[in-house]
Amino acid sequence: MAAEQTKDGIRTHRPLPSVDIPLLRDERRASRTRQMIVSTTVVVLISGGTAAAIILPRVLGSEPPPPSQASEQVGDTTPGPYPLPPSSIEESAQRPPPLAAQGTVTSNADAGSAVPEAASTTGGTTRTTRTFGQSGGFRDALVAAGCNRDEAQELITALEHVIDFRHCHPEDTLTFERTRAGSIVRFQYDADRTHIYQAVRDNAGRLRGSRVEVPVQRTRLTRGGYVGSALGDALDALGIGRSLVGIFVEVFEGRINFSTQTRDGDSFRILVDEERIAGDFLRYGTVHALEYTGSRAGTQRAYFYTPRGSEGDFFDSTGHAMHGGWLRTPLRYDHISSPFDPRRMHPVLHRIMPHNGIDYSAGTGTPVWAAADGTITFAGERGANGNLVGIRHQGGFDSFYAHLSRIAPGIRPGVVVRQRQLIGYVGTTGRSTGPHLHFGLQHHGRNVDPARELNGPGRPLPAAEMAAFRRLVRQLDAELGRVSLAPAPQGSPAPAPQETLIDEGDEDLPVTTPAARRRAHH
Repeated sequence: MAAEQTKDGIRTHRPLPSVDIPLLRDERRASRTRQMIVSTTVVVLISGGTAAAIILPRVLGSEPPPPSQASEQVGDTTPGPYPLPPSSIEESAQRPPPLAAQGTVTSNADAGSAVPEAASTTGGTTRTTRTFGQSGGFRDALVAAGCNRDEAQELITALEHVIDFRHCHPEDTLTFERTRAGSIVRFQYDADRTHIYQAVRDNAGRLRGSRVEVPVQRTRLTRGGYVGSALGDALDALGIGRSLVGIFVEVFEGRINFSTQTRDGDSFRILVDEERIAGDFLRYGTVHALEYTGSRAGTQRAYFYTPRGSEGDFFDSTGHAMHGGWLRTPLRYDHISSPFDPRRMHPVLHRIMPHNGIDYSAGTGTPVWAAADGTITFAGERGANGNLVGIRHQGGFDSFYAHLSRIAPGIRPGVVVRQRQLIGYVGTTGRSTGPHLHFGLQHHGRNVDPARELNGPGRPLPAAEMAAFRRLVRQLDAELGRVSLAPAPQGSPAPAPQETLIDEGDEDLPVTTPAARRRAHH
């Protein structure tokens, strides 16, 4: 090869002889050889560089750095109907709404697919939405949705004090808003319609996490009617659904036996809040007052009242709680599918197998409450029980809530809970044939019938609360008196036989005392 020379400090090749000078045969052969070597070297270098750029990041686990954010313009910052809390964004009077409020297109693809199935472009930014899918954790879901490791860590840091990452679910959605340069300016995590979280980049360039307060419209419904074949049919005929049967049973249990004392022609009234989001039905909220009048039950009324510094509860007209220290039931249910029965004949195995609790049939997602004040002793998956929560109460009692679809955020061992505090949602996890709550109760480690323990005498309101309570009773009595009674539904079919849910999970509840552990061992 021709010798190299230096020109202005740059190494160059000496030019070949002029084409006007004939080359000898050996020189022509040497020239062709040099050209072939140079061409081959260039091709190899280009190919090797391309392969290295593709292979090395994969082998070393590194990713290209994010694009520079020095000159990026953030688009679409118009405030919407769901403003963020004032403390979520520094130095900015404009508070961005949730991404969903701006027409985000939602993808049904599981996180982890190579290309997002949903994307939209608004105001110079691009949004993509993925479901959490089957990712093993929040970081994995972010990476599967297209984040690099630095972006995932930045989002986790912004949201770690807002979201309980242990309670993510496959159907939860993750929405990213990026600039055209690829930088994240806003992230939204939707756990359900009322639990929405955001991380928004502030003027200093940092992502700030917060929970979005979703406005819920509440309307007081006043309904009343006569019972025909069943209370649930009458409620259905009024357009409020059978789910409110459970509140009547819960409140009046111990005073009315709805299995044996209801008769055709009995009447009822109810004052209840209906909750909607953007006009769409969400759920029924607070039940303010109930009335049931029957030939066997007489007239019973209950009023919901919240004493100062305490949880709300139902009281009769004299100011006594409708139940004792326990909730009558820890949820609003459709029917009892299986009672406590230590000598139950198993419907499939056809042998005696104890049923150490009460099964409350209810729809998946129905809220489940703590039956009394206590401390969480167990919260997680427990074999045939599925998702299980255990609570230690005063007096040597432990309550158990099995087959939950999911456990409420913040519920973990050692946490103190109050009566009627949300601890989970009805499901059919574990060994179960349908959605229901298995509610078990132990006293000093021995299984007891919850129905007998939950019917103690009601506590009276403090004397200082009675004046305010009497004013509320007068107001609610007036409202109840104005509720007209709709006729009983005609030709209502007889109630269908209730399905027996096969539940064997309660045989593996945690043992709560040393003596009980010794009995279980032997």
